[in-house]
Amino acid sequence: MILHILPCLLLACTLSAQDLQSFLAPNLADGFDFPVGDADGKAGYQDQGTKRRYKNWIVKESVVDALGLEAQETWNGSGGGKTAANQPVHALAAGTVTELKNDEVWLEHRFLENGQPQHIQIGYAGIHACNLKPGDQVKRRQRIAQIAPGLNGGHAQLTLTMKHLLYAEAATWPMSVSAFIRSHRQLLVPAKEERVLIAVKHDYRLHVCEKGQVKLTLLVALGQRGWERKTMDGDNGTPVGEYRITQKVKGPFDGTFGGYLGAAWLRLNYPNTYDARTALSENRISKKEHDRIAAAALHGSLSPTDTSLGGGIGIHGWLSDWPDGANHLTWGCLSLRKADLLQVHDLVNKGTRVLILP
Repeated sequence: MILHILPCLLLACTLSAQDLQSFLAPNLADGFDFPVGDADGKAGYQDQGTKRRYKNWIVKESVVDALGLEAQETWNGSGGGKTAANQPVHALAAGTVTELKNDEVWLEHRFLENGQPQHIQIGYAGIHACNLKPGDQVKRRQRIAQIAPGLNGGHAQLTLTMKHLLYAEAATWPMSVSAFIRSHRQLLVPAKEERVLIAVKHDYRLHVCEKGQVKLTLLVALGQRGWERKTMDGDNGTPVGEYRITQKVKGPFDGTFGGYLGAAWLRLNYPNTYDARTALSENRISKKEHDRIAAAALHGSLSPTDTSLGGGIGIHGWLSDWPDGANHLTWGCLSLRKADLLQVHDLVNKGTRVLILP
């Protein structure tokens, strides 16, 4: 194990210019619901083209264009056909009105996914009785309009178009609006958490935040190749994403490397579901391994450590306090000085969220 002293270089990535306060904004979306019927999308809908009955949306179009990702789906309300007219349309999530036309409204939704700031736009077309105006803030499931009667006696239908020009977790992008909603029902809003830790790798800082306010900022050291995102066992990279503390233990620790853990050990659930999805899409793990990791994340238990992604990532101390600067010490973990580590250990609980940013 060797000590690397490197100049503190700002990484050329989208997050390096982000203000920490953007992660602590209280109006981030905390999840997405279906816009017609109940929040779970379990009410019956009908595709008038085939007269077949569905419980979910009917995908009409799904494309990737030159600027980014776009998906579009069309719904009939409960009962289908003309009976769908005037049924309420709800906002998928908290957001801001950006554009309003005769039969269409566009909302902007900002949220965090796996610790990455995301920005999507969703257009609701085939509506009427919308009293919103540009700049209005809407809440999740807020009634924003009604399904308009079909033109010239046609069927009443709601069409949603989702656009995302920059998606940081592209490997996990579900190419349908329905799939997006189902996989984003619950999202982290740090401002609503009693306490959350935000580590910024390029700045070598760990921020302890409480209910949207930064209460403590500490120096942190990274893995020996910590400027890189951890993707496999033994790469010495430090992960990027949203994790939970799954284990809390105070030292001293036995074993050959016990001394390197310092005064305490806070284990994170690396690899998480996003790490597993990306690895599966790149054929680096099997479907069975992916499912094991996802199941552990769902139940808040320790992540498997026997896959090619590695494991055993957490926050710990070191043999001694390291000097100021850009320190790259560990096999991929975050390291705090002893007094700071003990303070953090006493502040957090199992289940506390930890965001690791590039």
